[in-house]
Amino acid sequence: MVKDNFLIESETKYQMESNTTKTHSTILNSSIGTIVQVVQLLMQFVSRTIFIHFLGVRYLGLNGLFLNLLGYLNFAELGLGAAITYALYKPLVENDNSQVSAIMLLLKKWYISISLFVAVAGLILMLFIPQLINGKTDDLGNIQIAFAISLSNTVLSYLVSYKRTLLIADQKSYINSINTVGYNILGQILQIVGLVFVHSFYLYLFIQALTMFLSNLRISHIANKMYPYLKQRGEEQVDIKTINQMKKNMGGAISAKIGGIVVNGMDNLLLSYFIGVSAVGLYSNYTMIIQGITLIVAQVLAGATASIGHLGASNKNHNKEITVFYQYFALSSFLSIFFAVGFVGFSAAFVTLWVGKELLLSTFTVGIIGINFLLQLIRQSIVNYTNAYGLYWYERWKPLFEAVVNFLVSFILVKYTHLGIAAVLLGTIISNLLINFWWEPWIVLKYGVKSRFKPFLLLYATYIIIGISSILVTLALVDNWRGTRLSMGILISLIGLACASCSFWVGNKIFYPKSMLQFSFQSIIDKIRG
Repeated sequence: MVKDNFLIESETKYQMESNTTKTHSTILNSSIGTIVQVVQLLMQFVSRTIFIHFLGVRYLGLNGLFLNLLGYLNFAELGLGAAITYALYKPLVENDNSQVSAIMLLLKKWYISISLFVAVAGLILMLFIPQLINGKTDDLGNIQIAFAISLSNTVLSYLVSYKRTLLIADQKSYINSINTVGYNILGQILQIVGLVFVHSFYLYLFIQALTMFLSNLRISHIANKMYPYLKQRGEEQVDIKTINQMKKNMGGAISAKIGGIVVNGMDNLLLSYFIGVSAVGLYSNYTMIIQGITLIVAQVLAGATASIGHLGASNKNHNKEITVFYQYFALSSFLSIFFAVGFVGFSAAFVTLWVGKELLLSTFTVGIIGINFLLQLIRQSIVNYTNAYGLYWYERWKPLFEAVVNFLVSFILVKYTHLGIAAVLLGTIISNLLINFWWEPWIVLKYGVKSRFKPFLLLYATYIIIGISSILVTLALVDNWRGTRLSMGILISLIGLACASCSFWVGNKIFYPKSMLQFSFQSIIDKIRG
């Protein structure tokens, strides 16, 4: 009996320590990740302002086109990062250093092969870039040389960056965040100096590639010090069960890559081909704001992803697992609605103050951007659960259907209507509502969390309706209350956010599952502390 009591007390103490560690890692990763993203976002605005002043909107659009084309080449990664991250959870939980080392060595070999493929494919693609731009390009210099420099940035990123994966899987993503933002800020300062004194797009791209390479070298050095066993050449091979699981997850991740490339990479390409790089440049100002906000929210949410993955790799408390899932989703949805409404209410005033009225988009277009932003952001918690539980195989067909719907709708609208930027984004919105809205949560609830689907789908639909309604109300205020003025932009945003928050509270009272603790920020903190 004494022995049994000792075992029970020891197990209880271990679970408490484990929960404390997960809580600390989640808070640390989320907090530091959020702070560095805010700092980086501020620097991006300064850098973008200098870029537009010295190089203009057309170069801005060209840079956006390059990023999309390089996104296509990133298909060669085949979802390795996500699959490897999931494969690392179990050996990290079990302190199996030999297996971790074997997995990392395999990842290194794969990434070297990928970098070579991307280099060759990029050089071939470089030959066709002038044909992808509507109108003359004489004022943009040698586009192919510029793309080659930009390509080197992507190729170099594969050679030593694989060790970032280990830090993220081991709940130490804050180290990667600090490293990334430090070198990004250094690079942006050098780019600003280069733009002011040299006015060279080539130099701008070269500095970007150089700082990426230095950042990867630094993170590799840090990982070697933290995990000295990585430098040991052991005889152990990756467990065959792990290999099979990785192949299965990669099979699902390949389709996710294809879908992601079409959905995320097609917008600027269609705009460049049918309208011109100036449209890409105008749109990129708004997407930079959105991407900055998305990264901040993603850092808040992704800080818990590794903890969720570790929970999935160990023994689970199923009731707690479902409750945490709903709380996590509710928090994600509130942040999504909050930032989407804030963006729509304040973007006109902000862009006017930042780069001038001449670079404003129409209220209708901003509304479409805002709705698309909401739908992309609100599904982030579902995506994080898919990553944490390694559910890529079950999702293998979804991205392909999403990509087809997105491309067809965007192509038809941009070619046969005069909606411009809005036409491309409507394809993304429609594919989100027709495909992602039900398919993604169905997979997570059926194969991951293992909970009922209909109550969640009803709550999900409620959040989307609240978000879109709040955006439309805010847009009406922007149109009628001169939203380009700073004071009015702030007032409109506050009114829109107040309406959204009240609607969110009412929606939770009605549709949040009655069998669970009602959503509140305090309940989230309590559940994380567990």
